[in-house]
Amino acid sequence: MKKKLLLLYLLAASGLGVMAQQGFDIGVSGTFGASYILKQNNYGTLDPFTNAVVRESELAYKITWGGNGGVCLGYNITKHWGVQAEIQYDVAGQNYEDNFTGPAVIKNDTLGSARIRVNVQRTVKLNYIQIPLMAKYTVGKDKYKFFACLGPQFGFRTYAYQQVKIDGNVYVPDSLNFTNAQRFQTFDVGIAVQAGGQFYATKHLYFDVALSAYQGIFDINGAVLRNLGWYDKNHVSYQKSYNFRGGIMVGIHYVFFHEKGGELKLTTPDNK
Repeated sequence: MKKKLLLLYLLAASGLGVMAQQGFDIGVSGTFGASYILKQNNYGTLDPFTNAVVRESELAYKITWGGNGGVCLGYNITKHWGVQAEIQYDVAGQNYEDNFTGPAVIKNDTLGSARIRVNVQRTVKLNYIQIPLMAKYTVGKDKYKFFACLGPQFGFRTYAYQQVKIDGNVYVPDSLNFTNAQRFQTFDVGIAVQAGGQFYATKHLYFDVALSAYQGIFDINGAVLRNLGWYDKNHVSYQKSYNFRGGIMVGIHYVFFHEKGGELKLTTPDNK
């Protein structure tokens, strides 16, 4: 019995020793970069144009800046492998802008002509609380390390906004005459990935800089946008839309250990 108790004691102490040596960390991070909504169609945006070909056209993508910020918690299971969880507030969406052959008619006002092109702008803004749960691989020297993270990310939409302007005039197509919940899904899920470097200022404090990206795998469109009946001249059937972002992530982390120096000495009944 004494040998069994000693074995259990050693196993438990060894487990604590690994935890102490590897440690866990808490930090804050933020990402700035470009945001996109992939495979968005016009959803009635160009209905005011008299030219049928124009009504069926897609708008050109315009670069849209976004980003996120929040807290992260990591734990190293082994020297190289660990897990990282984050809670981030994310600003996403997509801007579109294009010029089309007129005329367009809004509230009996005629804009442009067959010789004058008409400017169209569409703005979509989506904010989320995002929770990535990622596996983390770390390798390198004491002060400079490379890391990569990969895992699922869950998003809960907190805000949605959409506006269409034709020749500077606000136009409200049928797809906008509904609540945000009907236009865009309240939940999103996808894959998050990070890859970069960790730079240790002290044994307990490090900074990280990385490329960060997210690809949604759930359709973000609500029931209203899924059932308009016509989408654009290239897609006579419905096309799902997905969030995508990419940018530069920076963060600062504090590493905790169970004992000073990250070491835990084992004590057995025979060497107390």
